[in-house]
Amino acid sequence: MSSIFNFNKPVIGLDGNPLMDANGPITIGSILAPIIASQSKGDALKLFGWALAIYKNEDLILDKSDKQTLKDFIISSEQMTVLVKAQLLEVFNQQ
Repeated sequence: MSSIFNFNKPVIGLDGNPLMDANGPITIGSILAPIIASQSKGDALKLFGWALAIYKNEDLILDKSDKQTLKDFIISSEQMTVLVKAQLLEVFNQQ
């Protein structure tokens, strides 16, 4: 069974406000996509497809195994802060 996920959500700071840059709110997807794309290990075609969909703010359709793979990736990443990781993991909890 597959689930649909979307990471086009603003990063919320500790003060409860969205983090901003010159283009507007920073999204959790805009942080996740380049980190996935920069990996040197794993299924290159799958990871690139995920990164591209997330970057384009498209829905990501994941089966149970891929969902766990992406969750594990987020949890183990040393390129993201806890602030971002928690908000990314919340996307999975909304299912």
